[in-house]
Amino acid sequence: MNTPSTTSPRLQTSALVVACLVALALGFAASCSSDDAGVASNNVGTGGAATGGAGGAGGATGGTGGGSGGLPTSFSDFPKDPIVVDTGLPADLPTQFAAPGQTTGGPCLYEPSLGALVPRNWTPLSFEWTPAPDQNVFELRLSVKNQVNDLVVYTSQSSYVIDAALWTALTKNSGGEDVQVTLRGAKLDGTTLSAGPATGADGTLHLAPVAAPGSVVYWTSGAPGSGATALKGFTIGDTKVTTVLTPPVVGGDTNCVACHASAPDGAFTFYVRDGNSSASRSVDVHSVDGKGTAPPASVVTPTALTLLGRHKQSAPALTIAHYSPTDAVALTVFQEPTLTANKSELAWTDLLTTDPNTGWGIVARTGDSGQVASPTWWHDGSTIAYTSAPVASEGVITRVTDADPQMDIYTVPYNNKQGGNATPLPGASEAGFWEYYPVISPGDELLAFNRCAPRKEANGSWADSYNETTGEVYVVPAKGGTATRLAANDPPACAGKVSPGLTNSWPRWAPTAEVSDGKNYYWVVFSSIRRADNNPQLFISGVVTDATGAIETTYPALYVTAQVAEENNHTPAWDFFQVVPR
Repeated sequence: MNTPSTTSPRLQTSALVVACLVALALGFAASCSSDDAGVASNNVGTGGAATGGAGGAGGATGGTGGGSGGLPTSFSDFPKDPIVVDTGLPADLPTQFAAPGQTTGGPCLYEPSLGALVPRNWTPLSFEWTPAPDQNVFELRLSVKNQVNDLVVYTSQSSYVIDAALWTALTKNSGGEDVQVTLRGAKLDGTTLSAGPATGADGTLHLAPVAAPGSVVYWTSGAPGSGATALKGFTIGDTKVTTVLTPPVVGGDTNCVACHASAPDGAFTFYVRDGNSSASRSVDVHSVDGKGTAPPASVVTPTALTLLGRHKQSAPALTIAHYSPTDAVALTVFQEPTLTANKSELAWTDLLTTDPNTGWGIVARTGDSGQVASPTWWHDGSTIAYTSAPVASEGVITRVTDADPQMDIYTVPYNNKQGGNATPLPGASEAGFWEYYPVISPGDELLAFNRCAPRKEANGSWADSYNETTGEVYVVPAKGGTATRLAANDPPACAGKVSPGLTNSWPRWAPTAEVSDGKNYYWVVFSSIRRADNNPQLFISGVVTDATGAIETTYPALYVTAQVAEENNHTPAWDFFQVVPR
């Protein structure tokens, strides 16, 4: 236990990310109850004499020119000739597209969002677009300052994925550069363009100078109507996901695996299991390698497993600061009839205890009379943030009342299990807004959360945080301050969907912040229903801060192409999970 995580030069942390299931209305499994809810280098190729040298490893044809010390100043990763995807397209199509055309009226590029920041280890970039009426042939052009050639693609399809080897070379040699993207469409009658070309997209993507570390494990209810709940995962750059945990692997009467958190060593997940009984919701622990191995007693004792297994617990949270052979603690939201009239409380459990009476307790929250949901733990183990509301249930769902319409994020000191004064976090506890689903960043610098305006349903009752359609993702300094709305909330304007209204939900940070040229690169994963099928899918986005820690830029989102597009995917956790591809 307490295995060191990969670190960045500036921010050393093994990020804990808690992902707790929020039940989805879309295709939700009936068995789940209401809440189921390494820095990449900037290395370039060697060689590069005046007449061109050998490119960097993975480069398509090598660099040209000669910079200081003989390093190449430009590369020929993009091929000289256009790529014609369809064999039936006319040979002179590039010449026909070269003719002057319209500056607007072309296809809508909805993936990737122009302006997005792309990690160096990202899956080969996938372009997707919706054709304008009557357009049936397209030109996609990518231009990078340090690439000799443009990548030019002609296709009759409405998508294109960059070749894997070419993508590897590009991200190696052009990391930190901008990619100019132009997408045009035309109507092809036989062998001749009868209309167009017309430009639909003309903008920039940013190739990050750093990678996105770790692996994501998320909850899925499977395809709509299937009821096949599971935890699935992928390492950044994977093209497919792998199944991490399912009810049959857990065994017994388990019919749903839900809320999950990473153990700081990445080997286990703490998760919520539901059984056939209505009084069976509890927390359990198994490995993330797909085998469902129970932890040894040196990690979680049988007594601790019994304590975690009491009804009704959810939303587990852990931190590397309290995950060692001498100090190992898990937080849960505990709702039990003998505890303060069934009030949701913040409980701690000693994972190494052999005494069921002294091995757990309640973290005091002096000054906050609200109920607890969705805790997140500072990585240094000093502080806990959580959602406070008049009504809370199932670990993550919070509600308000006419007498008290506030739903805010509070912080409380851990204080060696004793707790202390609980205070609302400035910027995440504003009047006139509901704030919920907090999560602390690596380095304990930033807190991401969901925010929405208070809302009542058509029947006059208050809405709640459960799968809230109007939710958006914000970030605030961990000590409080002005909240920043992420650009990732907004899909491309031409897609016809706007936020609020996309259920942008449950942000979770990558386990480390990477550093380049004095800037800190954070990555965030969240779910959204912005795709055509309106089912929840995962997206990632970059947040960059300057040397002082102030937010410099937030970026539009990238779609995670490794996930299964037909499934309902939600509540991700991002850490150094030891996911084993199969």
